Amino acid sequence: MKTHSLYLLAVAGGAVFLSLAAPRPISGQDAPGEVPPAIQALIAELTAQNKQLVANQAAMDARIDEIAESVRQARLMTARAAGKGAQ
Repeated sequence: MKTHSLYLLAVAGGAVFLSLAAPRPISGQDAPGEVPPAIQALIAELTAQNKQLVANQAAMDARIDEIAESVRQARLMTARAAGKGAQ
């Protein structure tokens, strides 16, 4: 009978220890798998801003490519004009 009581005491003690050691949310916090609506709204807003930044960067890169091509053509025409006048 004593062995049975010691076994139950050990199991109960282990269960209490595990329940105390298990990570739990602190008072006022949500469970680990749940994301509060305010955080979800911030994530959605940041995602939208990131998409806008990517689109703006693509537009700037395209404009820079256009300007670079215009400068290249202007240099070619300048070099050709300089070559004709020197002869």
